[in-house]
Parts: sequence; C-alpha cells; structure tokens
Amino acid sequence: MTDVFRICSERRREGRRVIDAHIGEPSHPPPVRISEILRGIGDVGSKYMPFEGLRETRERISKFARDFLGRDIDPDGVFVTNGGAQALTSTLMVLRGRKILLPAPGFTQYFDNARIMGFSFATYNSAAEDPVDEILGKLGDAGAVLINYPNNPTGFVPEKDVLMELWDELRRRNVLLINDAAYSQIYFDSRPEVPGDVIIDTFSKTFGVPGLRLGYVYWGLEERKKIFDAVYITSAGVSEISQIVLNSLLDSLTEDYLEKVRSHYKRKRDKIIELMEDFSFPHPRGAFYIFASHKKLRDSKELALRLLQRDPAVGIVPGDVFMGDRGSFRICYSLLSDDEAEEMVEIILEEIHKM
Repeated sequence: MTDVFRICSERRREGRRVIDAHIGEPSHPPPVRISEILRGIGDVGSKYMPFEGLRETRERISKFARDFLGRDIDPDGVFVTNGGAQALTSTLMVLRGRKILLPAPGFTQYFDNARIMGFSFATYNSAAEDPVDEILGKLGDAGAVLINYPNNPTGFVPEKDVLMELWDELRRRNVLLINDAAYSQIYFDSRPEVPGDVIIDTFSKTFGVPGLRLGYVYWGLEERKKIFDAVYITSAGVSEISQIVLNSLLDSLTEDYLEKVRSHYKRKRDKIIELMEDFSFPHPRGAFYIFASHKKLRDSKELALRLLQRDPAVGIVPGDVFMGDRGSFRICYSLLSDDEAEEMVEIILEEIHKM
C-alpha cells in the first residue's frame, strides 16, 4: 500500500492527474474548524503532561463511549494515544505472548505488527455472514480475537446482536476480545455494537482529522500498568495541543453531525455500487471502502501497476496487502467525485479486459 501511495505522489509531482482510490482518507469536515480551536489556545507545551493523557480528555472519551458507542467505560481505563496506530501497537505489545486470531481481509498494520513483533496469529474470514461460527471454528489455541467492524477493507458489518453473542461465547472460553472501532461512527444501517475487553480507536475517521493523530485504548482488563507502560515507551504521551483540540471536538460532537457524515458516505457508497455492477464484493455497510473482484481478474498486483501507468493514474490497493485473495482489490471511494468514480471504473474495466 505504501508503494502505491508513493507512486501516486510521484505522478502528481510530475504534473499528472491522479484518481485517489488507494488511501483511506476521510472527506468530511470536523464539527468545528481546527483553526478556531487553535486561536483559543494559550501558552502550552512547557510541562510534561500525564503520560496516560489529561484527566479531562479521558473523561470526555468515557462520555463519548457512553453516548456514541453504547459502552460504559471507566476513565481510569482510558489511555490517550497518538492515533489508532499507537493504540493498536501498544495493545499488541502487551498481548503478544498470546496467539491472536486476526481478520482477513484486514487492516495491513495487524500483519505488520505480527511480522515486527514476531507474535503468533491465525486468521478468520472478516466478511463471513456468521462471524460467531467463523471465529469459533478458527479459534484453535488463540487466546485473543481481534475484530474490526465496519471492516477495513470490505466495509462489511454483521447483523445486529451477533457481535455481543460472539463476546459472550469468547468470555465463556476465557478468550479476550479486542475491538478496533476505527469506523464505529460511519455506518449505513443500524449502529454496530462495540463489545470487547479492549477497545482501540481513532478519532481520525469520526472527525475527519487524520493529520492530528488522535486515538485511545480502553483497557477493560486488570494490570493496567502494562498498557500504561506500552503507551509510555512508544510515545511518552500525546501532545497537550492535540488533547486540547480533541476536547473541543468531543464537546462539539452531536448525533446530527454524525448523521450528516453517514449520509455523505452513504451517497458515495450507493454510487460506487451502482457503477460496479460487473464486480463481486461483500456488501459494504459502513466505512468508505469496497473490496472487489472480477471474474476475469487473477492478479490485482498486476492490475494496480497497470493503473499507475495510465493518465490519469489510478491508485487501488491489491487484495493480498490485506491478506485477502490476490484477485481482489480495495477501492476507497471517500475522495472520489461522481465523475472520478465513473472514470475510474471505466479505466479499471478496460485494463482488466486487456489482461
């Protein structure tokens, strides 16, 4: 995925047009302008902050969980992080002694962390209609399961009540549930449940501010010092400015704002589904991705390279990056206008028929 991003950036520097369907970047504005928040910030940065995060920030995250995740979480179990990436890495550092069951297709950093840390993992089908049977059937000797719904890269969400049933079954087996809730607020039907002994989250997608690197871990387990130590050694805490900005964003968050965000992506989702009638894909019920295959496509890496040579260049991400089928690929439709989406699908089909 980083190679596609790099080549698309090079094409743009060359003065060529690029259709950005490769990078999972949101396209909605935050509920309040960041420049307005920054103008109200006085002298900051001269003192060390609490490494687990400002108390007022942790309390606001606890309220966010209650109001928008449907979870009652203790602020003392919240650890503020530099985005979801640090939340994920810190969690996996603490749990790396356990075998972990990971979703596939799934977010690339799950597998990057496994490679770097050397922990043992197995995979389950993240788009299975019955995730309870799928996960329990693949569980084996895993001591933890990681879920991510709405899913990156498929946008898939299970039916209501299924995830709570899964958590109940895992608790009976003394298996931890880790929930990557990055897209919890971008859904198109009923609100997804957010079960889990551990929640890792980012506000990049909720507020459309990926450049601010705002996230958290909720550690619903004992021995909180372990996650504190992991957060500390990977960053020594989140900047005071970032936490002040996050406090203002959380104070401004309303259900009406989130409904507008969902409507924004649902319209884009409906358009891309209409355009891609020749493709197969799990039905995307949230996030802003589609994970597609075509009966004539065998190698999405070759397709991705062909698309990068076009003018305009088109960025997609091959399926094997997500531990998915090599005949599948991910499209992020967040940044695409209707005209760009139509042009992109035409170009992709043209290249597939040449292969």
